[in-house]
Amino acid sequence: MCNKEKVSVEHAPPKSFFPSGMRNNLITVDSCQEHNEDTSLDDEYVKNLITMLIGGNSTAYKQFSEKTIKSFKRSSALLQSTTEKQHPVNFNGVQTVAFEIDRDRVDLVMRKIAYALFYHKYNQRWLRKLITATTHLKTTNFENDDFGQLIEEVQQQRTPTYEGDNPDVFQFAFITIDDDINNQFLRMKFYDGFEIWMIPDENTGESEPELNTVY
Repeated sequence: MCNKEKVSVEHAPPKSFFPSGMRNNLITVDSCQEHNEDTSLDDEYVKNLITMLIGGNSTAYKQFSEKTIKSFKRSSALLQSTTEKQHPVNFNGVQTVAFEIDRDRVDLVMRKIAYALFYHKYNQRWLRKLITATTHLKTTNFENDDFGQLIEEVQQQRTPTYEGDNPDVFQFAFITIDDDINNQFLRMKFYDGFEIWMIPDENTGESEPELNTVY
């Protein structure tokens, strides 16, 4: 993401997303402290959140029961920040609970993963600011936001050829738009349930990678 000194390697997605025994050929890139260690709490927040969502596979449930619960026991502050704002909802006839989330925090982690994957695949930085789009996180009215609406129909029309040696945990696919390597969509799927698209912002031109929300 930057030209700062390498102090570690960053896993994309973070290593904590992968259960023991499901860590084949994990993707890593060189990283400075700011873009790896300094975001470790954000990684944990997002990993916990995804494993709690309805629609994940058995691996997500395993991570939730073995890792997420331990994470909450270890940090009551993390449990509170994740679950303190609750709303009862009926989902497909089942009474359950929706949590208000820190979307900026989720987007930061997703952008970090996206930039790392792009660098790993193409050996160069992704010179675009990135918009995150998903149908799996809803607005306060329990609807898709504008970008979620944008991809709702598109994601049903065509299944890409995914990459990733641990598909029960994570898969990804770059989708070409034109001849400019920076103009690609990135489709990421976690635990065969939570899906998010990374869309290059055409208004940012040859921009430096950016983790903060741009919309």
